[in-house]
Amino acid sequence: DQTSKAFKEINQELTEAECPEFIQMRKQDQPLPLINDPIEEINIGTEESPKILQIGTSLSAEERKELIDFLKKHQEAFAWTYEDMPGLDTKLVEHRLPLKLECKPIKQKLRKLDPRLDGQVKEGLEDLLKARFIRTIDYPEWLANIVVVPKKNGKIRLCIDFRDLNKATPKDDYPLPNIDLLVDSTAGHAMFSFMDGYSGYNQIKLAAQDQAKTSFTTPWGTFCYTVMPFGLKNAGATYQRAMAAIFHDQMHQIMDAYVDDLLIKSKTRENHINILSQVFDRLLQYKLRLNPQKCVFGVESGKLLGFMVSEKGIEMDPSKAKAIIEMSPPTNLKELRSLQGRIQSIRRFISNLAMRCEPFNHLLRKGVKFEWGHECQASFEKIKKYLLCPPILKPPILGEPLLLYITVNDSACGGFLAQYEEGCRIEHAIYYISKTFV
Repeated sequence: DQTSKAFKEINQELTEAECPEFIQMRKQDQPLPLINDPIEEINIGTEESPKILQIGTSLSAEERKELIDFLKKHQEAFAWTYEDMPGLDTKLVEHRLPLKLECKPIKQKLRKLDPRLDGQVKEGLEDLLKARFIRTIDYPEWLANIVVVPKKNGKIRLCIDFRDLNKATPKDDYPLPNIDLLVDSTAGHAMFSFMDGYSGYNQIKLAAQDQAKTSFTTPWGTFCYTVMPFGLKNAGATYQRAMAAIFHDQMHQIMDAYVDDLLIKSKTRENHINILSQVFDRLLQYKLRLNPQKCVFGVESGKLLGFMVSEKGIEMDPSKAKAIIEMSPPTNLKELRSLQGRIQSIRRFISNLAMRCEPFNHLLRKGVKFEWGHECQASFEKIKKYLLCPPILKPPILGEPLLLYITVNDSACGGFLAQYEEGCRIEHAIYYISKTFV
């Protein structure tokens, strides 16, 4: 139907842009960060009103008690319902929607919704009204449609088709953190806590003069947002700007923030509570609330932006390797591009990647007929075999010499950066890189 088609188009646009808004949407169905360590649930509330959090099980009895006492003392930093979420002060951050001068308001025609979803859609609207995330509006100039997104648990998520508004909005070029640098600065720490903001973007208010631009139509009336919703082009940039304003002197030192993903890290286990305290003081000061269902405290490793980080280094996300190992050979260009995209996401772990992929990368060139032959399959099988035991990379040690190894053939070049372990002559790999010649 029209709604399903619209969601597929929006989904494709966001995926192709690799924007934080798409990352945000995918995360909403993930209950916890991917953690290597076993975890346990603890109740920092009461039996009558439980408040459940997750902590690592590798903690000693003393570390466990200290962490639980700390979390009980700082319950206010979590939002258990929308009512627990006051929102960030507009003096700190406020999302705005400037428009290109040549763009005129657009009103989308009302799309039909599946009647079987009427009850869930109406309930969702009532929840948003109760939380004061939306309000009713009369005579809007902009008008968008609801997009109903099914969840795996049978429920739905309400999104808005903001494509017309996004096209009329200039891009905010506020930079997101460099993922490689962020991962490098995180690996090598002894203990981590992974945290997530409650209801993500909705903690940031939408400028009063811009709220009407987010108007959307439903069978039960016309509404607009009072907070920053998912789906706006520059929402990720606004959220990252807010994180920098709140944690500017702590980022890249004791914690990092990538949009609403927060990571606390400590070089020693003994210092972790002290570092948690510094970050939680800032959370409480600025009224930024965490989602208790998506936080894990006191673990030795975990997934960060597609990589597994721990004290021993940076590892490939095993689910990414598994997906490639279990893939069938591509039968057309679309499937080949999908394979190439998966491989590129883990390229820093694969030595001489361009040379390994050359037989089937050749098929992507203009004018070349797609024909998956023996040479392509042999290269594919070698990559699968390599991924069965990928290397563990280590972040560079500042101030120490770096070793660069380079190899070249007629079609590509490759190399890797390495360094000696501290106090010995054992080399460890830092980063693999390769390029195909044009």
